[in-house]
Amino acid sequence: MIVDDLARRGLPRLVLAIAASALVGAGVGIGGMAPASAYEVWLTDQSDTAKESGGFLYIYDGATLAANPAAAKPAVTIDLSGEINTFCEKATKKPVRRPHMLFFNKNQDHAILSFLSGHVLFMDAKTRKQEACLSMGKNVHAAWPTPDQKMTIAANIAEKKFIRIWTDYAAHTFNFDPEKDVVNLAALEGGERPDTSPICPITESSSRYAFVTLRGGGLLVFDVTTTPMNVVATLNNNQIHPAGCGGIQVDETMYINSGGGWPVAPLAYDVYALDLSNLPKSVSAKLVSQRDDRFADSHGMAGVGRYVWSADRAGNNVEIIDTLSNLSVGSVGLVTDANKDPAPDLMDNAPDGQYVFVGLRGPNPLTGNDKLVNNAKGTIPGVGVIHVDGEGKVGHYKGQAVITNIKDGKETADTHGIAVRK
Repeated sequence: MIVDDLARRGLPRLVLAIAASALVGAGVGIGGMAPASAYEVWLTDQSDTAKESGGFLYIYDGATLAANPAAAKPAVTIDLSGEINTFCEKATKKPVRRPHMLFFNKNQDHAILSFLSGHVLFMDAKTRKQEACLSMGKNVHAAWPTPDQKMTIAANIAEKKFIRIWTDYAAHTFNFDPEKDVVNLAALEGGERPDTSPICPITESSSRYAFVTLRGGGLLVFDVTTTPMNVVATLNNNQIHPAGCGGIQVDETMYINSGGGWPVAPLAYDVYALDLSNLPKSVSAKLVSQRDDRFADSHGMAGVGRYVWSADRAGNNVEIIDTLSNLSVGSVGLVTDANKDPAPDLMDNAPDGQYVFVGLRGPNPLTGNDKLVNNAKGTIPGVGVIHVDGEGKVGHYKGQAVITNIKDGKETADTHGIAVRK
């Protein structure tokens, strides 16, 4: 996702989970220029906008959204079943569906959007024009751009594949070799790694090591600079519980989570601190937060100052963890009279660190929800705004901007990908 205030203080940090990066500004149209201080909040809606295809991409002016969430409307709305779908169908012979994850590259000039239909779309972030659309197979859950801007690493859950895409943003070229850049993770299953479907991959600050969380629990650490990509360290499903989708680096520590929504773990909330100092020889994990005694589901993460913010999708709050002590120091409740069940998901923060923006799920979640517990089911889909205080130690919820996609009298909108462009 992003390098923020923490990095400016000399502590390198990478965010996944579910946040990304941002820029641009109030009232700026396609191709327009924005003041240096302006920024945008990009948000995806996974619901169909055509027959079993499409979705929405909403772009908000960040300052307007932060000032009055309830009144904020998107500055730009893109129906993904239109020009983008035509472009992707021509390139891949299949329509796009379920825009799931969204990130920006380090230079903030390209957006990377992954679809559960198996597409990875590279867009010019200023003009919002598509540049490349690649198929990762039956599915792609997340596609993460490395900080060195040379690669995007992707997770195909359905076919248990880990994929490396070579990226040259200046030359507008994006490609991968199915023989050299794809790893079949099914070959690595067994024992205490019973299901190696990759969920959310993230690299550390050098762009060398990728941390791949697994649906059945455990962790694979790849050196993505080698061909073929090599596994250099592993953890089992006792050390890392199933289906993590959140990650952020602070100095020599990578924070990741495990969460619910899958039959193997309908409800789960764990946050781990991974010591990176012994790589490539080994990696170790320390459990720093757990909510086994609650109706809880860990999903997205953000970094604010020296603090890690971790969304509890089922519990409707955001936990705040101090990375100096690895102790929980509080939480931000998101339940209001206007939205009794916000179901917070992925997060990202404003360039000045004064606000955190969080996606709020809808009443008909299309992904990541176990219907026996409804861990990801919310009430009103949209984007929530949290004001940051105490340099990240405290947050105050301001409210939300609502999105909607009514079909046959039913609210189908379902927020997921979110990223701030600076």
